[in-house]
Amino acid sequence: MSEPAVAAMGVGPGTILVGKYRIERILGSGAMGTVFAALHEKLGRQVAIKVLNPELGSHREAMARFQREAETITRLGHPNIVAVYDFGTCPDGAPFFVMEVVTGETLRKRLERGPLTDDEIIALFAPILSATAAAHIKGIVHRDLKPENVMLVGRGGGTVVKLLDFGVAKIRGDEREEYKGEMNAGKLSALATAVGAMMGTPAYMSPEQIKATGEIDGRADIYSIGVMLYEAVTGERPFSGGSMASLLGAHLFETAEKPSERAKRLKLPRRAVDMARLDRVIERTLSKAREERYPDCLALRDDLDVVWGGLGLWKEAGVGHPVTTRPVRVQPERRGKKWALVLFPLLVCGVATGAWMFSRPANLHRYKSNSAPGLAMAVLEHGVRGSTADKRAVATAIEAVPQRPLLPLVTVLFKDENVPKRPLLLAAYAMGQTTDTDLKEQVATVAKNSVGVQAALAQAVRLRLGEKDAATVLDAAAASGNLPPEARLWAGLVLLQTGHAQLSAFVKLKDQLLRPGHSMPKVLRHSVFLELLKHKDATTEKQLWELGTAEPATAESVDALEVLGEAGRSEAETALRKLLDSKTEGEARTLAIMALARLGDDRVTNELCGLFRHETHRVHAVAAAGFLRSSSKIIREQLLPLISSSDAGLQTTAAAALLAIASKDSDVGGE
Repeated sequence: MSEPAVAAMGVGPGTILVGKYRIERILGSGAMGTVFAALHEKLGRQVAIKVLNPELGSHREAMARFQREAETITRLGHPNIVAVYDFGTCPDGAPFFVMEVVTGETLRKRLERGPLTDDEIIALFAPILSATAAAHIKGIVHRDLKPENVMLVGRGGGTVVKLLDFGVAKIRGDEREEYKGEMNAGKLSALATAVGAMMGTPAYMSPEQIKATGEIDGRADIYSIGVMLYEAVTGERPFSGGSMASLLGAHLFETAEKPSERAKRLKLPRRAVDMARLDRVIERTLSKAREERYPDCLALRDDLDVVWGGLGLWKEAGVGHPVTTRPVRVQPERRGKKWALVLFPLLVCGVATGAWMFSRPANLHRYKSNSAPGLAMAVLEHGVRGSTADKRAVATAIEAVPQRPLLPLVTVLFKDENVPKRPLLLAAYAMGQTTDTDLKEQVATVAKNSVGVQAALAQAVRLRLGEKDAATVLDAAAASGNLPPEARLWAGLVLLQTGHAQLSAFVKLKDQLLRPGHSMPKVLRHSVFLELLKHKDATTEKQLWELGTAEPATAESVDALEVLGEAGRSEAETALRKLLDSKTEGEARTLAIMALARLGDDRVTNELCGLFRHETHRVHAVAAAGFLRSSSKIIREQLLPLISSSDAGLQTTAAAALLAIASKDSDVGGE
């Protein structure tokens, strides 16, 4: 800061504040205030004093925010958060507060030397999570977590982490209604220019902060920690851009490269941690939709501890004391063999006695306790009340085999913020009806809190469920060049399905977005083609037949024939049968078996059962079994043992397939 600026503040070296603090020098400055080094003359103690910048003195909201920062830090009292000792007012009326002096280097300076080591990450991020968790417990969201606001202080032979700058923190329940409506547009503009138009730093800002939704909670901080953790692991931030707009767009819509892949591409040294798990943890912190992130910092810390071998180091390092680095040992992942041996008998006993520890969702279909569907339902109910991983497996299984009897479970899973909403939305898209009131409420909540593709998909489901107000949103989404192609295509598709768009307009949109070489989820691609076939679009049908009959057979040709079969073109099923009869080997044959099963062809039952032992395709094959036209004793006998598998994905998918078969079976009934 320049000397004239200091003079304008009425504070500078030599100034004595409230008769006891002698200002010595400037330590730094920011949008809200300037920090000075000072001496408490009576106690002889070095302190830091933060003074509100003079240009903000006329803004009552800025004054209030500055005062709240002091109150916030005092309220927290955490060893990893800088302490506040005193408050006061400068001679010119500017408020100030007195803090402890923290000297060392910022996390930003450390990162400039490259990625952190495995044990450095524990030593630095465990205290960050501990401090942030303490703030969240007291209803305080930092909203500006970044490496510049993390100070690494050498003390006691180790490092103490100090979290700084709660200047833009949000305090739950403190809406300051007295300031609302008081400032005119000019003053608001000036304040925005002075302190930043958005609360937070763009490179570390969550999507909901960028959107300025007003509904910011602790999961915004978890997103920022995820960005910092990604940078600590790889040496680079997950998102970058040549302009502010491109950077913000990346946070809203782009998917970050896996940290392991980025590290490999940058030729970084191999880490002694479970990188596959670390990828999943960081990906979850960076979820665009906040309900898909960790619900709190301690849940994130516990998962990171598993990544580092499950030794409890993260909890130990998060208690606020100086932390020295130590070797990190990774324990091999424990396989659930014992669980697999005891699960099935426990399920049978549990269902037989009715001794479940939770109430079933209302309207959930009841099956005979000793029947295959009864045991299958028990597996899914167990998953819904189990761990987050169990719940996710159930959601994915229901998406793969969507059956109306499972709709109550979908509604329950929607309420769990730890369960990804995409598979649930796809299940709701497939089996939801306009009479499903509870489902409508849950999907509306997801739509409100989502961004990007998930927001478009949620609105698409709402329109499918009869919520006509979604049409306006989807119309804008389909026309938006800023949204990902997948989001725009979902919007256009459902508008066509519900009579809110013309076929010609959708075909134009499809031709623009669904081009060769452009990746698009299979379920969306199939839905697009099916809708066009329903509207008797000759061009689409011709293209699918040309692709489906091309030789040699490929995954794309099998896919095309399956779409035609779903649209009722019996010749497509005949073509798939000929593919099997020709003794074609390899991927195309495997895919043809599963395609025919999904089309309901019971003649592939034996071949499909053979795929249950195929390592790559077994889960997809099990899901396909749920689409066979009639009940098959062979299929049931093959699926039943799989519901005791230690693989949660295989277990829940087998259960969903058995329930699908139950709709054609005779052993369904009351318990």
